[in-house]
Amino acid sequence: MTHYFAAIPVPFKLVQEKLTSCSLHYDLPTHYKVIPHPDDLHVTVLFFGGLTHPQLELVKQEMQKLAERTHAFTIAINGISFFGNPIGPRVVYLAVSNPSSLTGVYRELSKRLETVLQKPAALDYTPHVTIAKKKKNTNAVPIIQEQFEPLTLDVSGLILYSIDPAASPKYSPEFIFPFINSSRIDG
Repeated sequence: MTHYFAAIPVPFKLVQEKLTSCSLHYDLPTHYKVIPHPDDLHVTVLFFGGLTHPQLELVKQEMQKLAERTHAFTIAINGISFFGNPIGPRVVYLAVSNPSSLTGVYRELSKRLETVLQKPAALDYTPHVTIAKKKKNTNAVPIIQEQFEPLTLDVSGLILYSIDPAASPKYSPEFIFPFINSSRIDG
């Protein structure tokens, strides 16, 4: 069964300098199994997991309804952080400031899809752009949280992605849901 998620694409050009410097500084490819393909960079809004065809159709309907009521907005990528132990975190990411617009999209979509996905909406949401995950070994790789000059990203819609773990890039845009007042969205 194919797995899906809703996300905001992040252009490689926008984060290339920060991603490269972080990767070199911490030697991420040596310590992590998964370094995302440049075309796979995104901010996940909601992970759906495996969906049946009827579930997929309902997800698309709800994403369309949400997009038709959501105005385009801006987010900022503004730091380096991690999930897990700071000595060797399981995920290293570029931090995203959490404006109310992004949190609102997350909350509304998760609430609307609780019944379809048969799981309650999570209370916490940490928007981020994963740059490394799945440690290769138990060696210490101390990651220091840091802030940098914000990189702004205009969010003009949501994309429903499918996942193919064997492919590179792994994520394929299946459907694009433009927000109100958006000129375009890249997939």
